[in-house]
Amino acid sequence: MAAVEDATADGSLDVFPADDDDETDDGPRITGPHVGQDTYGNADHRYWRCEHCGTETTDKRALDACC
Repeated sequence: MAAVEDATADGSLDVFPADDDDETDDGPRITGPHVGQDTYGNADHRYWRCEHCGTETTDKRALDACC
């Protein structure tokens, strides 16, 4: 039975486990917003980074399916 395997130490059952995709044991998986600069050193955009694989994007939602 899968339900028995998912029971916690105190005997309760976690039917809907927490969605901790943005967190890892080493800290947050997605960091940001970071400030991006153009070739002249001027701040011109914000971006988020997946610390697991290094992917960077200006749309944080794009990292929801990352890793």
